Amino acid sequence: MKFLLVLAVLTFAATAAKAATVFDLTGNGKWATSYRFSEDGIGLTAFTGRQDGSAVSKSSSDWLYQQNRHGLGLYSPGNRKNKEMDGKQINEIVQFYFDQSVHLVSVTFSKVDSNDDFDFYFDTGSGLTEIDDDIDILRNGRYSFLDLWTGTHFGFGADGRDDNFTIRKIEVAAISNIPLPAALPLYGTGLALMGYLGWRRRRNDTPDT
Repeated sequence: MKFLLVLAVLTFAATAAKAATVFDLTGNGKWATSYRFSEDGIGLTAFTGRQDGSAVSKSSSDWLYQQNRHGLGLYSPGNRKNKEMDGKQINEIVQFYFDQSVHLVSVTFSKVDSNDDFDFYFDTGSGLTEIDDDIDILRNGRYSFLDLWTGTHFGFGADGRDDNFTIRKIEVAAISNIPLPAALPLYGTGLALMGYLGWRRRRNDTPDT
């Protein structure tokens, strides 16, 4: 019992998730091969991608397009007029690379209609891997992740001719170490609880007189 309690306290004191950070991807950036963002000390780079079979690659001929109200779309050869993500010519992907490990909380799409769905990619250690496809996008555009995806590299893609949308926001929670002074109250609480439990056990073991 003592060991488990100490382990729980120290584990909680060692790591914790900060409050959620929202990256607003809108702006008047026009065309670019990548975009750099920074919020709450977290750096984020967004760049293009495409899926060819089971592999996800970056193409020098693909461009991101940043819109004032709608965020990031994507251009690929063969579909020059479309400034949204779609799957008409290739399976288009926007990749997001964070400079520290984060929990993925939600993603918000824009220019969404009833036909739109997206594919989700996660770096399993050997590059982006498609985790799920054809995920329905609600009309409000926001999709919250129930599973705890933790890492630095994520991707969102379109693979259908009816898919046309942009990515307006991405929400994450950073993972950080709590400095020792901040962890001391937690550790002290654990020790106090251990002492109380030990006192109760000794009291219960004392024979009645």
